[in-house]
Formats: sequence, structure tokens, C-alpha cells
Amino acid sequence: MVKDKSKNFITEDDKLWNSITKNTKKYKASNRIVAQVEPSRKKIILKKEEAVKENKKKVFDKIKTNNRINIKADDKNNTEDLNPSKIPSGISLNQAHNFKRGKLRPEKTYDLHGYTQYRAHSYLSEEILKCYRKNIRILLIITGKKLGASGAEGVLKKEVPRWLNLSPLREIILMTSWATPRDGGDGALYVLLKRFKK
Repeated sequence: MVKDKSKNFITEDDKLWNSITKNTKKYKASNRIVAQVEPSRKKIILKKEEAVKENKKKVFDKIKTNNRINIKADDKNNTEDLNPSKIPSGISLNQAHNFKRGKLRPEKTYDLHGYTQYRAHSYLSEEILKCYRKNIRILLIITGKKLGASGAEGVLKKEVPRWLNLSPLREIILMTSWATPRDGGDGALYVLLKRFKK
């Protein structure tokens, strides 16, 4: 090994590299080209993003207006949070136990596998409200367990019970419960709707 002027040791590889590159042109400034979006194109991109946001807002507003249900003020104020592991008040113990054990069979099943969180929320809201209007009372919602390597819960498994506690769904749901193993266990929910009164 040989020392260079800056008193650093130079290996044979460094010597070889220096001999090859000594005649090459050295650039002081970076020779990278940074692509910049033209101002007119930037405006188009921003307009498209705004249009997508506006469209999403319209879809949610449409769902809200189409799914408005006349609910008594008393019902709205006295609702307690639904918990799939607990029996809420306002339901007989016998009916609740039969419901939890899967003895009351689902009239309609919704499988959310393959749905994004946004799409699942809007789809579920629409479908539950349709079922309520048709007096379909017992639903099975399959969210999937989706346990990752780290043991993390699936997004839909965590979010669906929360969505069911939001208005207008909360006012029409009597009870929820995790399904029995034959219907999907912890990866599915039974939902019991109130009777539709015209």
C-alpha cells in the first residue's frame, strides 16, 4: 500500500481506478436531470384530483340522502353502543342467546372479501338500509379474519362493528354478534335489524 498526498492509504484497486479515470471530465455540478411538470399540466393534474374528491363527496351525499330514514327522536337519543360480544338492552335473553348461537339463520349474507375500506363502507350502508326497508331482519356480514404475521387484525374486521354504530345504521340495528364457527367465527358478524314500521 502507498500513501497519497492527503496521507490516506491507497489500495491497488484505488490506484487502478484513478489511472482509468484521470483523463475523464469531472463535473462540478450534478449532471442529473430533474423532471419538472409544466405549469399547465400541473393545473390539469390538480383539477383531476379535485374532481375525484368532489365525486367521492357526491357519492357519500347521495347515499346519505337516499338512505334517510324517519326515526323517532326518542330512539336516536337512547341508543347505546353495539358490541358484538355483549347483549344490549331492549332484547329478550332467549332471543339474544338464539341469535348468538346461530339458531336464527341469516336471511341475507354479505361477503366483503376483496372490497376496499371505502367501497365496503358505502356498499354495506346501502345494503343494510335496503334490507331494513324490505323487513329482512337477520344478516351475516363476512369481514374475514386476515391475521398478519405480526398478529394484526384485518381492517374490515375492526371497522365494520364501528360503522354499525354510526347513524343511520345504529338506529335500525337491534343487536350484533360474532358468528358461530360454521358461519365464519370471528371473521363474520350476525346483525339483527329492527322491524320496519311504515
